[in-house]
Amino acid sequence: MAGLLRLLDRRTSLMVILLLFWGLFWLLNGGDKFFNSSPGPNLDGWSRKGVLTETGSDTIIYDLHPTLPDGFYGVTRDEKMENYFGRLGLPAWVALTSVYGIAILEVLLGLGFLVLFCWTAGPNSLRERGGGLMSILTDRTLHRLCFKTGMFIFLMFSVGDILFGDRTELWEHGTFMILTLVTYDMWYRTDEWSQQQTSVAIAL
Repeated sequence: MAGLLRLLDRRTSLMVILLLFWGLFWLLNGGDKFFNSSPGPNLDGWSRKGVLTETGSDTIIYDLHPTLPDGFYGVTRDEKMENYFGRLGLPAWVALTSVYGIAILEVLLGLGFLVLFCWTAGPNSLRERGGGLMSILTDRTLHRLCFKTGMFIFLMFSVGDILFGDRTELWEHGTFMILTLVTYDMWYRTDEWSQQQTSVAIAL
């Protein structure tokens, strides 16, 4: 039992857990965008009139729809982004292309981090292999590319938050950007130490 616990301790280092976290984070954050909310019935009594009129007149000031979408603050994510991009004078197709294009990038990034998780948590013999696609793992190209892509996405999100005036989202994305930098620094220091230890072992 003690041997099993020691094996789990060696295989579940802090970096392994962080790589798993970022893999799940990007997969869920990107995949969630493909599950948009759907309209539900509006059963409020005031909605039965179909329109709102000015007091004492028949002037229609707002058309009421028979359904209300169940989504972010009462609107779907698509409608939210169309509204944001509309403030910049951009058409709806630009908003939708941007949202789902970034969503696909996020899903691919999540898969990249899961590959790094499996490679880091796997046996040492796997990490010693080279050639082909494995070379981008052994020379740490994929590691750096994943972290840089994550920073780039958070930077795009932050710029959009500033343009759209969404301060809440800006704080959130800024925090995740800092966490990405901290994780990258931790990985870099850990990997550098590991490579030094390997070099010393080979020399001995």
